[in-house]
Amino acid sequence: MNTLEGLISSCLEDLRLRTGADFSAFACQESGKAAIRWKYAVGNKNERFRRIVLRSGKGIAGKVLMSGRPMLLENYESRQHDDPQEYPILYAEELRSALGVPVVMKGRVKGVLLIGYRTPCTIEEVVVELAKAVAKEMGDIIGV
Repeated sequence: MNTLEGLISSCLEDLRLRTGADFSAFACQESGKAAIRWKYAVGNKNERFRRIVLRSGKGIAGKVLMSGRPMLLENYESRQHDDPQEYPILYAEELRSALGVPVVMKGRVKGVLLIGYRTPCTIEEVVVELAKAVAKEMGDIIGV
């Protein structure tokens, strides 16, 4: 499994297991387009994540991509008046807590690494640091 897809899936599975997360995924901008898509995932309940298309500043991936900073959502509960388009990955995968971390390639934010939990929880700083380290590793692998 030395393909790029295999390496990314291996990184995602390793991160998911090491953090006790239920789900981990990688999103990136499509080449030459403004659209951001979740390309790879492990621990997914279904394939709905593949149909999510975001713009910069929208959803977890869009906000992380735009700001270049990690984003943490803990104990998220959808309410009747909430727009499901705000965080579609949370709805698609039934996530209650999530962390999105920028993946930098050649000095620019090109993707987003996400870990998610289906039960409400507080994400510890050690998990944030581990996700940042894996995001850096992924950026090095993909940026080659």
